[in-house]
Amino acid sequence: MMEFRKLKIKTKLIVVVLLTSTIGLLFTGAGVLTLDRVKQKEILAEEMSILARVIASRSAAALSFRDQARAKDNLTSLLVRESVEFACMYDMNKAVFASVQRKPDVTLTCPDQPREPGEYFYEGYLEAYQAIELNGLAIGSVMVHTSLIDLDRRLQSQLLVSVGILGLSLITAFLMTQSLQRAIYKPIVDLGDVANKITEHNNFSIRASTTNKDEVGDAINAFNSMLNKIEADKEELTRLAYYDPLTKLANRRMFSERLVFALENARRSGERMGLIFLDLDKFKVVNDELGHDIGDLLLKSAAKRLEASLPANATAFRLGGDEFTVLQVGVSEKDLEDTAQTILKEFAEPLILAGKQLSISSSIGIAISDGNDNVSSIMKSADIALYQAKDAGRSNYKIFGEN
Repeated sequence: MMEFRKLKIKTKLIVVVLLTSTIGLLFTGAGVLTLDRVKQKEILAEEMSILARVIASRSAAALSFRDQARAKDNLTSLLVRESVEFACMYDMNKAVFASVQRKPDVTLTCPDQPREPGEYFYEGYLEAYQAIELNGLAIGSVMVHTSLIDLDRRLQSQLLVSVGILGLSLITAFLMTQSLQRAIYKPIVDLGDVANKITEHNNFSIRASTTNKDEVGDAINAFNSMLNKIEADKEELTRLAYYDPLTKLANRRMFSERLVFALENARRSGERMGLIFLDLDKFKVVNDELGHDIGDLLLKSAAKRLEASLPANATAFRLGGDEFTVLQVGVSEKDLEDTAQTILKEFAEPLILAGKQLSISSSIGIAISDGNDNVSSIMKSADIALYQAKDAGRSNYKIFGEN
């Protein structure tokens, strides 16, 4: 301290500027690197989870039919990502059904037992588990084992860049004003704020803004590109979760949620709601005689005709196979009869599929509720009405409770 007092003011200012700049850069760098490390691990876990979900959704058929070749092909697609070292698929007995690894000369073994679905970090690697489901039932699981080498390389690069920035700042700090220093660090601080907001609100639509044309701007643009990819993957997962991939209609999961909401709304508002069950008459015959490809085309056409025949207050769903449902809110019995008649009329026109003319018809069961039903009871009522329609000769409709 005594020696410092003997220094010239100019030297003291230089020392203070260099010291404060060094401390500031060290703390800022440490904070950014730590936050970045945490965020990158979260992003890696999210990406591996998404990959595992996609493979799990693709592998349900392969696992249910015990098709090991197909299962291995699905797992092999994971190796496109360089950090993935190996992947395993387990059956419902928690036994290894199929596995792949990047380096054939290195022996890597799958864990004896799969863990619960989720992401698990260990020293130097990450394992992501995802259940394989068929019709809502777990029939196995997928495990993706990936190294953290990309994160380590990123950290090393960031450390080297930080050291370089620190050295450069020590040389130029005494020439630069505080406002210019703030201009340098503000984009990084803003990026950290954006990352915190994303974490706090779990909202991947938030973006960092920058006017920088340098490496900081490139990093922010890369960060935004990464968020675009994560957001797109989440939207795709939502679409897969709530919509039927063949007909593009809402699926059973969305139907269950909408039915609960419709019953609750009817209970509160006093308005009646209607549930329509319908299936295609003799669809199995078409499917068996003409093949599944023609059957799929028939289902697509039926879905389009069904949607075209519905009023604005009705929504169509596909439960599976040739089973479709319609929810119609704020209705009377006549409204539901009109809807059923329109559907039957729409289905009466022959179809031309792959050069073949097909005549299709549907049987329709209708249940009406003022909201005092539960999900199980109203579905049972509509199902009973559907079978009454079939017993009455098909290509017609029945309302539950009518003679």
